[in-house]
Amino acid sequence: MAHSVFILDCAKDDYREIQKYVKRKFGAAAQKSSEQQYKEILRDIGEFPASGFVPDEAVRLGLQGIRERLVGPTRVIYEVGVRDVYVYMFVSTRRDFMTMLTDRLLKE
Repeated sequence: MAHSVFILDCAKDDYREIQKYVKRKFGAAAQKSSEQQYKEILRDIGEFPASGFVPDEAVRLGLQGIRERLVGPTRVIYEVGVRDVYVYMFVSTRRDFMTMLTDRLLKE
């Protein structure tokens, strides 16, 4: 049974930033290709949510059900529920995850 995938508003903001960057830096064709890769990974996460790996940061914080998948240089951070998957963040592998998480928590 496939899980429903929900992308939180803050993650949508992350995604928009990434897409703007890709388009500005690499052009419209690269941005369209990137967009397709994200659609495919989100569909895959819905079908096989446990296929992602548990990020080290989640282990250190004692967070349960948190998983990660990669799309190019971007970490897709999500939580697996009984029937649903919640995407929390799209984080560049070049950024420090803990700093971004702290900033996100303080911002919210």
